[in-house]
Amino acid sequence: MRGSEVKPFASVHINSVPEIEGIYVIYDETAEDLPVYVGRSNNIRNRLRELFIGCGSKTIDLLTGQGHDLWFSFGYSNNPYSTEAAELARLSPAGNKKRVIKYLEEVQG
Repeated sequence: MRGSEVKPFASVHINSVPEIEGIYVIYDETAEDLPVYVGRSNNIRNRLRELFIGCGSKTIDLLTGQGHDLWFSFGYSNNPYSTEAAELARLSPAGNKKRVIKYLEEVQG
């Protein structure tokens, strides 16, 4: 993904994100910068705000609740669906979902 620098997952940084369509990736610094969430949105700033306040992702809620240090990056795309699919394929041949589930099992276990 060609996009922004990686920033702490905090409201001050989320508020500086432009209201653009594209994809975003959330990383877990606590787990050696593992990408734990990849998403697409027509308005990245609003979507990151939703995730920050606990709406829409059990994964993010679980990690923040356990004190994990999360970071994010984002990138513009005029076709977020295909860009998200390409990023998921790049991160893991089976897609990021299986990787996230395995990681969460390790965190919980």
